Parts: sequence; structure tokens; C-alpha cells
Amino acid sequence: MKRPPIKNIEGDKVDLQPFSKNFISNNYLNWMNDKDTTRFIEKAKDNLSLNDLNFFAKNMIDSDFDYFFAIIHKEKQQHIGNVRIGPIDFNLMKSNFGILIGNKNFHGCGVATEVLELIKHFSFNYLKLEQIHFPVVKEHTAAMRLYAKTKFTCLGEIKKTLNKDGKSWKLVEWSMNYLNYKKTEND
Repeated sequence: MKRPPIKNIEGDKVDLQPFSKNFISNNYLNWMNDKDTTRFIEKAKDNLSLNDLNFFAKNMIDSDFDYFFAIIHKEKQQHIGNVRIGPIDFNLMKSNFGILIGNKNFHGCGVATEVLELIKHFSFNYLKLEQIHFPVVKEHTAAMRLYAKTKFTCLGEIKKTLNKDGKSWKLVEWSMNYLNYKKTEND
């Protein structure tokens, strides 16, 4: 299957814009070096540099298996986070998923909920995926509430753990398939 092109996704409060190196900034670097913000993000490492962010962004932008977006708050015209669909298995039409609302001023105000609704629509209606699945740290209560609220299904604990900063975190698998998406689309 040929990879469908990436495109802007417009929402009410936020737009998802295809990530470009223009979004790499000291603000983004500060989010990624904030231990509280990235506590549950496996790929976040200590003391990242702008070069590290450039390397990661180049890999995402050039990837044939990932869609990487900057989350732009429309009213403030501000880059507040990122969301990734990928890597996508185009044979099985399944994908992993990840989200970061890096700007703490936008935590708890419905932005992540809107982003998830936009991503589900894009994934199932545009990309024609069959399933989105991803692990979440069990103790990450805000994420657990978010995925339940947006009608993902918690499949339970998995054997894999997140080992970070000397701590081992239990992971649970969350999922949504196309049929469940269609059932909940009009809720």
C-alpha cells in the first residue's frame, strides 16, 4: 500500500500541522527536559539538546511509517505539543500512538481530548487503519482517564515495563479498532 500523504488536520481549539523543523525551539526543548512532563515517556532522555530534537524530527519527517504532527493552539497560535501515529504496519493496518502536551498551561483543558478525536478520525477514515494500540504507564492516571473518556478499550496489564530513572512502571495496553470507532463515532 502506498502511504497516504500527511495533511493539516483542523479542530475547534487546535490544529494538527505536519511537523517541520520550524517547530524545534527552546520551548520544545524545555518540555523534553522537564522530568515531570516526560516522566512517563519512554523515548525522553536526560539532557536532550536541540541537535537531539533535530535528529528525532528528521527521522519522523522522513519516515514512511509515521505521521508526526505539531499541536497548535488556534487562539494563541502557539505550538503546545506533538502527536504521533506510528510506526504503522501497513500490511496489518495497525499503528502505535503517542501524545505529548508539553506546555503545562494546556493540561486539563480538553486539548488532549480534542487531539485524540482528531487522530481517531484521521486514522480510521483517512488512513483506513484497522487498529490503534499503545501501552500506557498504569500509574499515569491522567492518561488512563483520557483514554477511557475517548472510548479506547483497556486490554489490561502487559509483561513489558517502562524502566526509567531507576523505577520500573507497569504498563497496560489500550486499543481501538475500526468497528468500535464506528460504533462510538456518533456518541
